[in-house]
Amino acid sequence: MGNNQKGIHISRRGFMKTTALASIAATLPATNLVGQSTITTTVGTKPSPEGRKRNLLFSSDNPERFKTLIESIQAIKEYDFHVTPIKIDYQRLEESTTVIQDRDADILAITLPGMGISSARIGDYLDNPSIPVIVFAANPDLIMLEADAVARLRRKGINSVLANSESHFLELVKIFAAPRILEGKKALIFGRPFDSSSVPAPHLNADYIYKHTGVRLEYRPISELKPLLEMVNKSEARKEMERLKKEAVKIVEPTDEAILEACKMYVLLRSLIDREGLSAVSIDCLSFSFSQKPIVPLPCIAYTRLLDQGIAVPCEADVCMLLSSLIMQKISEKPSFFHNVSEVDTKKSVAILRHCVAPIRLLGADAEPLPFNLRDYHGFGRDIVPEVEFPVGVEVTMGGFSKDLNNFVIWPGRIQPGIHDMETPSFQNVPENAPATMKNMRRFCSNRAEVKIRYVDRFLQSIAGIHQVMVAGIYTNAIYEAMARMNVSVIAPPDMRPPEA
Repeated sequence: MGNNQKGIHISRRGFMKTTALASIAATLPATNLVGQSTITTTVGTKPSPEGRKRNLLFSSDNPERFKTLIESIQAIKEYDFHVTPIKIDYQRLEESTTVIQDRDADILAITLPGMGISSARIGDYLDNPSIPVIVFAANPDLIMLEADAVARLRRKGINSVLANSESHFLELVKIFAAPRILEGKKALIFGRPFDSSSVPAPHLNADYIYKHTGVRLEYRPISELKPLLEMVNKSEARKEMERLKKEAVKIVEPTDEAILEACKMYVLLRSLIDREGLSAVSIDCLSFSFSQKPIVPLPCIAYTRLLDQGIAVPCEADVCMLLSSLIMQKISEKPSFFHNVSEVDTKKSVAILRHCVAPIRLLGADAEPLPFNLRDYHGFGRDIVPEVEFPVGVEVTMGGFSKDLNNFVIWPGRIQPGIHDMETPSFQNVPENAPATMKNMRRFCSNRAEVKIRYVDRFLQSIAGIHQVMVAGIYTNAIYEAMARMNVSVIAPPDMRPPEA
């Protein structure tokens, strides 16, 4: 099993653009670290309109002064902009801002008068609009009031950014006119609503998730899976089993019976996805994975197949990583590796990533699949998981949403040669009368990726939670833009170039 693929590089021009895009996020990279961030209530963003038509409100004390800029907005080719100029009396802000909030719009642009320090208080009078706000600094050498207005808006959770040139303003208009990246996606989780066995999220709900991301999320009981599995076409499952056995480099423990049962789960989930138009599926598998008699087969190998087909399938009903997987896979057009950050070695500047599910086509649909073995689950003698060999030298992006969905971590890295420690037992000196699962239980998951990173101490304090996701390649610009549309801050190192090989 050997594979060595060249990573995807970010150009110097792309890196410079990334630096500029940092101004789009609500906080600059690497500034929103533990001990410095406080949880604020983020205003839900308005659902993205369909089609090309966009409405923009342009507020100013003298709209006529910006006639040329308004014409430039209307000339943007990607969308059909209708611009409504609104005259603001900065001496009577409480009355003036009422006019803004009574209008239906997709974007709000604000310009401040050249004089009058109280004009920055416009942010205090806007009543939490759900549309992005662009504050345009007409005098780029004196931006203090505009910066203060943006800061006041952000304090209230409003998605607001500062533009310090006409070209920058137009770039931001185009970014915010684009649909949210997950708009209209549907996801299904089998388990207790927002009560995953390993990653409970009682502070979230379906409405909150939709307002923040555009994803429609539904929960169903795990018990619904069992009768559905009994109805699966066995010939389809057997065909998938033969294909899997043929593609695997080696079948170590699993029997044909275990492989067939796992393939039934794949056929079932694939049929649900096709029938209901789903983009993501998850099961609270940890609620039964250690049971002597699990209610259904573990979905590990089914997830591997679905990942390679572009479906987000995070383990353990992790809501935040479900959304993270959707975003990272949409941007990269590659499957993600959902993982635990098992270890961070600050001396070697590496992170050890592990889990029992991994994509075979990590490098994309057109690249060679990664070699893999078929193993049982943690030495239990049942179920089936992939053991994938990760390609050394490939550049990757790791990260995911924070627990409140207000922040998104992105961290570049490069896959390093690793060690094979999968056979490490969970327990030493096991008594003779101990159950077989205890005697044979393997300590670590079947997949291990060792990733070299920069700013390892900052990474350690920025881990999104028990889980993160990883994709091959570097996608800094696209992630910044996607987060800007959702009013999400980006947590990242100051240098987004991955380490050298």
